[in-house]
Amino acid sequence: MIDIECLPIETFVDILKQTDGITLGKCRRVCKKWKDCIDGADWLWHEICKNEFKYSSKIAKEKSGSDCDWYHIYKNLKMWSNVTSFDKNVREFYKFSLHDKNHALAINYNILPLKDTRGVVMYDISTLKYIPVSVPDKNCRKIANNDYATVILLKSGLFIQKTIDNITNMSEAFYKADNFILSGDTVYFFNNRDIYKCDLTLDNISAKLIIHCDYDIKDIQYDNNVLHIFTDCGKIVNVFKDKSTQVKPINCPPEWVKQIKYVQAINDKNFVCYSRNLFKIETDKYQHLYLEFPPITALFFYADIVLIGTRNGEILLYRLSSQKRAIKPIFEKLAVLPEGKFAVQLDICERKSGPVIVAATFFEIFLMEIDFFPNDKEQKKSFPTNKLIMYKRLLRLRDRIALNYS
Repeated sequence: MIDIECLPIETFVDILKQTDGITLGKCRRVCKKWKDCIDGADWLWHEICKNEFKYSSKIAKEKSGSDCDWYHIYKNLKMWSNVTSFDKNVREFYKFSLHDKNHALAINYNILPLKDTRGVVMYDISTLKYIPVSVPDKNCRKIANNDYATVILLKSGLFIQKTIDNITNMSEAFYKADNFILSGDTVYFFNNRDIYKCDLTLDNISAKLIIHCDYDIKDIQYDNNVLHIFTDCGKIVNVFKDKSTQVKPINCPPEWVKQIKYVQAINDKNFVCYSRNLFKIETDKYQHLYLEFPPITALFFYADIVLIGTRNGEILLYRLSSQKRAIKPIFEKLAVLPEGKFAVQLDICERKSGPVIVAATFFEIFLMEIDFFPNDKEQKKSFPTNKLIMYKRLLRLRDRIALNYS
C-alpha cells in the first residue's frame, strides 16, 4: 500500500478533484502541506463551484473579480442557505444631490460605480474606499473590467481600452453602441439591431459584424460559446460559434410579453423577466410565472435565489428551491430600509468576509453587510498589480472622455 503522503502532487490533486466542497474543506485542515497544496490549486475550488453552484458562482466571480479566490466564493455561497440567521449591518453609504433611479451602475470586478452630478465616482467594494478615478460624464451607463480591458458605455457610444502593460500593443477604440458585454478576451456589443464582436487578443481592436437581428434588442448575454439575444417581442435568439442561429419564444402567454420591462439573464435557460407585478423565472430546475406578486421596485437574480425590493422598503429573499406548484411564493425578509425609502436597484458582491448587498434609492446608497467570516475582513495596505493596471486604464479613459467633451 502506498502512503498518500508519497503520491506525486498531480495524483494527489486528481484524487481531491473527485471530492465535494465539504470534503475538500476538511482535507484543507489535515496539515500545512495539504492546506498549501489545496490553496495553491484554486482551480479545484472553481471545479467545486461549477458542480455545486453552477451559475451563481459565475455571477459572484464576475462581481468580485480577483479580490475573492474561488475558495472564498464557495464558502460564501454555501453560507447563503443560512443568511437570514446572520446579523445585517444596514447603513447609508452615499447621498446624491439629484433624484434618479439609475444612480448605481452594476458592480463589476469589485468596483461599485455611482453616477452623480460630477460624473461617475468609483468605490472598491472589498474596502469600501474611494478610488481616485472618476468618469466625467453623468450619462455613463455601464462600466466593465477584467484582466484584458476596461469598457465604458456612454450615451455617445462605447470606449474600449486594453491593458497598458505593453505600450506598443496598447489599443483603444470607440464605437456607436446601445449596450455591451465583456466576456473574457471578447467584447460583444449592439447598435440598433446589429451585433458586433471585438477580439481583444489582437494587437489592434476592430469590430466585426456577426449578425443582424430581425427584432429590437432588449439585452444580450454570452455563455458557453453561445451569444443570447433577448428581444422586445419576447423571443430569444441564440447565435452559435459557427454563426448559426436558433430562435425560441419566452415561455409565457404572448399577451404578457408586452408587460415585461426588465431581463436579467445568464443564458437562454436561466433568466428572470419582470416588471412591477409580473415575475417570470426560468432556470434548469425551476419555471415560475406570477402576476400576483409583491410590487417589485428592484430585483437581483443570483441564479439560485432572487433578491426583491418592494415599495414598502423591504428587501426580500426568494429561494427557488422553496417554491412548490400551486403554493404561494415564500419570502424571507432580509431587511427594511428607513421609513419612506425603497430600493430601485439591487446588487450583490461577495467579499472574503461575506456578501455586501447594495440597495440604491432615488437619493441614497444603502449597504447591507453580512459577515459570514468576520475574521477574514481585509486590511489592504496596497493594491494588487492587476488592480493598478485597471486603474491606469480608467485614468487614461477618463482623460480621453474629458478630451472629447472639451
